[in-house]
Amino acid sequence: MKGRALRTTNWGVFLVALLALFVIVNYMSFRHYKRWDWTASSAYSISPQTEKVLKDLKEPLDIVVFLAPNDELFERVKNLLSAYAEAGKGKVRVEYIDPDRQKARMQELAKKYNVGVANVVVFSSGNQSKYVEKDQMVDYDFSGYQYGGAPKVKAFKAEEAFTNAILDVLNPAKPVIYFTSGHGERGAQGQRGQGITTFRDRLQREGAEVKEFQTLGKDSVPADASLVVVAGPQYAFTPPEAAVLEKYLAAGGRLLIFADPLLSEGKSPSFAPTGLEPLLAKWGVTLENAIAVDPEGAVPLLGAQTFYAVDLAQHPVTMDLARNQLPVIFALARPLGLGSPQDQAFKAGFLIRSGAKAWGETDLAHLDAVQKDSKDIPGPLTLAAEVSSDQKGKTARLVVAGNSEIVTDGMIQSGAGNLLFCLNAAHWLLNQEARLAIPPKTAIETHLNLTGSQANFIFIALTFVLPALVVVLGVYVYMRRRR
Repeated sequence: MKGRALRTTNWGVFLVALLALFVIVNYMSFRHYKRWDWTASSAYSISPQTEKVLKDLKEPLDIVVFLAPNDELFERVKNLLSAYAEAGKGKVRVEYIDPDRQKARMQELAKKYNVGVANVVVFSSGNQSKYVEKDQMVDYDFSGYQYGGAPKVKAFKAEEAFTNAILDVLNPAKPVIYFTSGHGERGAQGQRGQGITTFRDRLQREGAEVKEFQTLGKDSVPADASLVVVAGPQYAFTPPEAAVLEKYLAAGGRLLIFADPLLSEGKSPSFAPTGLEPLLAKWGVTLENAIAVDPEGAVPLLGAQTFYAVDLAQHPVTMDLARNQLPVIFALARPLGLGSPQDQAFKAGFLIRSGAKAWGETDLAHLDAVQKDSKDIPGPLTLAAEVSSDQKGKTARLVVAGNSEIVTDGMIQSGAGNLLFCLNAAHWLLNQEARLAIPPKTAIETHLNLTGSQANFIFIALTFVLPALVVVLGVYVYMRRRR
């Protein structure tokens, strides 16, 4: 009897200890846990930019989600914000509001944050708040509409929208971006995707104030300018106009130039000056009189003058593009030459280059049948470059791209990396590295294609073989115990 009581007591102590261990493990895992994201597209991970923003929070950040649990984006948003809360180390508080079940709470918070639309996520800290609407979180594929199908989620881009909303809340001051005009530059309006509405609208949605700057007759850049953009001038700047930009840059300004190859009119086509050559030469950048051609990277059916550029520098502007293997499409671009700026505190470096087998075509008379010869510029060709300094007090920054087509609405829709490159260039020039565009998470579908014999083998193995092995193993254990 004593032996049985002792065994019973031992089992009782063991079960109590096991239960206590179970409770302790669950409590510790609730208070201290680690998330792993094993999805192919890292759908539930946040970028280093977002982690840095959340790590540097000084005040608590409140996030209110006005989405019903049955909404198609609810789980994605919840998983993403769980990563935000984990990275925030206790300073990020998330509340979920079901508009159908919590109407009183919804009305209270909607009034508090001045929200007049449904399906939004609100970010607030202190007296500042900003909300992100549902259409800013996702891109849809409407190709099935013509067959009566529903739209499908093509890309989940909520992280970029959320992080930029947080930055707007933390830094309510708006940068002012001026686009030059008067030289045929690309503007907000353009036929057949030739305008730059998408780029300008994104800058405005991210908190910038966008204005026009008519350079003719001006003796200086407006004092409130945070950045000046020259988007594809078709007519040359006069020396006084170029001097205004040079004065602004020399004083620590920020300049973004998209420079197309300009062709002079006449019987024999030739390159025409943009008027910006002397300015750029002082900063170590040359606009080559050639058109970039890359047969290896050519976009199908569009010729070798329209190609994917995949050689991206390890620079804040292009780092995410390189990490996510997002190429930038160039069309009729001019190569750039890189030298030493007059001020030796600055350095000029490439951002994007063509493939090694590309060349700069100098023969404008035979662009319909280009062929490399000794007069052409050998590759790889620099297609976008930056100039900056890491010395204290040297604040000027310059980015030059040998093509304005890359920033047009049509090319942005065609090239996965075009908009990200242009936005990242603007953010870097504005010292807004935390705002560097975050690539959207695309839906990756993985399919397992089996032959008929493979499918039959799996069916037989799962239906007959594995259950039979379990039965045989059970009989074997039973017979061993009988002995």
